[in-house]
Amino acid sequence: MGFFSNMRKPEGKLGNIQLKSMNKEHTPVSLWGLKHLNISPDDVILDIGCGGGMNINRMAQGAKKVYGVDYSIESVNLSKEVNEDLIKEGRVEVHEGNVMDLPFEDNSFDIVTAFETVYFWPDIVKSFGEVKRVLKPGGMFLIGCEANGTNNLAMKFFDKVIDMTFYEDKDLVGFLKSNDFKDVTVYLRDGKNKQEIIKKEDGKTVKIDDDYDNFSISDRFVEWMTVTAIK
Repeated sequence: MGFFSNMRKPEGKLGNIQLKSMNKEHTPVSLWGLKHLNISPDDVILDIGCGGGMNINRMAQGAKKVYGVDYSIESVNLSKEVNEDLIKEGRVEVHEGNVMDLPFEDNSFDIVTAFETVYFWPDIVKSFGEVKRVLKPGGMFLIGCEANGTNNLAMKFFDKVIDMTFYEDKDLVGFLKSNDFKDVTVYLRDGKNKQEIIKKEDGKTVKIDDDYDNFSISDRFVEWMTVTAIK
C-alpha cells in the first residue's frame, strides 16, 4: 500500500508513522475545533475515526468517559497506547469498528465527534444516520475538517490521489438536515484575515475576531471548518 492510499486506512509500520505524524500535524485544527465544544464532567463521548488517539486524550480530561472507534487496527492500537493510563482508569475505551455499523446501543452518547475523517465515509448520509442513532436526544455531533470544499489546488490534488471527498459546508449541512439534525451551525476560520465566520441555521452570518495563534502549513491554503448539530 502506497503512502497516500495508506492515509485512508493506516496499516503496518508506515501507517503507524503516519498516525503519529497526524497526531502532531492535526493538533492546531483539532484544538480550534474543540473550542466549539463544551464538555461537562458527566458527558460520555464517542470519537469516530479516532486515528492516533490524541483527541480522545484531550476530551477525556473533562469528560466522564470517552470511547474511540476506528476501522484501522493500527489506529486502534496506537490510540490504546496513547491513552494507556486513561484506559486503566476506566475513562477511555477504544474499539475497532465502522461508522456504517457502530458497535454501540441507541442513545448512548452525549457527544459524538469526527475529526478529519468524514472525507473517507463511504455513504455519508447513512453514516450521519448511524451517528444520530447512537446520540442521546439533545446530544451534539461535531465535525472537524481542515478544509472547506475543493476550491484550491491542494485539495483537488488530494481528492484525486487518496480517494477522498472534500465537502463544502453547505453539503454537510444538507446531509445533517436530511437526517433531521437541528441547530446546525458552521464555523469557518479565515486565517488570513484572523476572523471566524459563523453561519447559523436561520441564515444569519456573523464574523468575529479570531486570535487563535496556532497554525499548520495547510492553514495558509485552506479554510478550517467545524460543523455542529443537535439530535
